[in-house]
Amino acid sequence: MNRLILAAIAGLLLLAGCSGPRELDDAQLAQLLRSENARPDDAGAPLDRPAVECMRAWSGDAELMRGLSVRYAGEDGKKACRTQLEIRIQDEARNPHNARFEDLTHPATVRRAMALLDARKASSQPAAAPAMPPARPPAAPGGFKDQLGTPDPSVDLGAAGARLQEAEALCLEVRGQVAARPDLKRFADFCGGSLRRLRTTLEQSARRGAAPEKLAEIATSADNVATTARNLLAAPPR
Repeated sequence: MNRLILAAIAGLLLLAGCSGPRELDDAQLAQLLRSENARPDDAGAPLDRPAVECMRAWSGDAELMRGLSVRYAGEDGKKACRTQLEIRIQDEARNPHNARFEDLTHPATVRRAMALLDARKASSQPAAAPAMPPARPPAAPGGFKDQLGTPDPSVDLGAAGARLQEAEALCLEVRGQVAARPDLKRFADFCGGSLRRLRTTLEQSARRGAAPEKLAEIATSADNVATTARNLLAAPPR
């Protein structure tokens, strides 16, 4: 009898572990969160910002919720946007992987969605044509490197720092191509500021004693930027 009880308890614990939130990848998020007017077969379609803002509102993470508009910060706004998010979740065409509300609002997934939203927006908007020829050549990549911020040698970011450095290197490569490919300029500008802010966040978290797992979660944004940079470098000029 005792063995049966123990087996039942173990089964319940196993089920509880399996039912926890799971992190979604870029492809799943892009499919589920694509804009309403985007074609279903458009792999590079922009994401729906209200849906991502709603995910932030329900994440329960104070850092992610900071700066939310009143539309999503209040209880009424949260309830209304959740209804719209549930409609997306119930759409089998958008959500063939059966992602749940808990999966979408998991902080790691929310950070990934935010980075993907910004990256898609930056890469989909063409750079504005100059009104007249530039008076001087474009800035050298070294100047752009300054935008990435200077690493603090006293802070060890571990594996998260290596992922950030890889993204920074790819962003520098994108910036080096801007003179020949003006279509990359908008992403290059976005990339520098985004990674500078990410480095600041990682270093502050490390100084506060964040565990490596937490730093790895935050570094997800760097992975998204790196992926977008690789795709842009591999794509033909527009």
